[in-house]
Amino acid sequence: MRAALLPLALFPLLGAAQSWCPPGATWTYEAEMFYAGFTRMTYTGDTIIDGYTAQIIDRYSALQPMQPPPGPTFGGPPLISHTPVAVITRSQDDVVYTWEMGSWDTLYWFGAAPGQGWTARHVEGVQDCTPFIVTDTGTAVIDGMALRWIEIESWYRVYERIGSTWDMFMYCPNWIIDGPMGMRCYSDDEISFQLTTGACEQLVGLDDRHSTSWTNPFPNPGTTHFTLDLPPRQHTITLFDATGRMVLHQRTTDARPVIGTEGLPAGLYRITVRDDQDGLMGATWVKER
Repeated sequence: MRAALLPLALFPLLGAAQSWCPPGATWTYEAEMFYAGFTRMTYTGDTIIDGYTAQIIDRYSALQPMQPPPGPTFGGPPLISHTPVAVITRSQDDVVYTWEMGSWDTLYWFGAAPGQGWTARHVEGVQDCTPFIVTDTGTAVIDGMALRWIEIESWYRVYERIGSTWDMFMYCPNWIIDGPMGMRCYSDDEISFQLTTGACEQLVGLDDRHSTSWTNPFPNPGTTHFTLDLPPRQHTITLFDATGRMVLHQRTTDARPVIGTEGLPAGLYRITVRDDQDGLMGATWVKER
């Protein structure tokens, strides 16, 4: 489906055209749900599609299956895969497009102002799609370079040049998790941007990698609540169920927040914790009946 921009006539586009896919552009993300490891996306060269110069991005994944407690944290050897042509994009003015099913769909609109937005690409079989509406904008200096950012639903941040800090794609319906789960690193020939501690391509999962800076949710498994032990700063806590639906979203400055889960059904949940410096942490939590 061809995604449509949702213009708001009262708001002009901001700033000059952004850079997209500069030489060496590489994105590294956390593994998808139920896996530990990483997915690396790399800009490898250009092609011509539909009369436009387009960028080819490949995908390399190294994943380890995870098992919920009380079983072992990781099960089995890493699953390695490589797709030479995984994503094709192009950019024009403040918009980045992706080639999907024979047409160009909007991937990001970096120049969108609050109240403006766009419709994401469809997941197969989904008929209705809620547009992404920008709620806030700003500028961040990353590795000496001033980059604009847009924020959607007050927590989902997208930077020009870098893209989304969750997954490269923003899915429809909103917040379906069908791929990587949080950016670890971005780099190109001019800047380096890292949201997590440790090496970008470590195979270990979020829990192990952040064990020195926060405590896993406890009790785990649990029933009516879980508690986190966080560094002393503001954090945004988001909880997703096994389908990728966001079921909880809250901000806290408490170092030991207690998250109530009485209204949630039993099952496996993914926790993400983002701090006020855009650092990302995460874990898996199991709710018992």
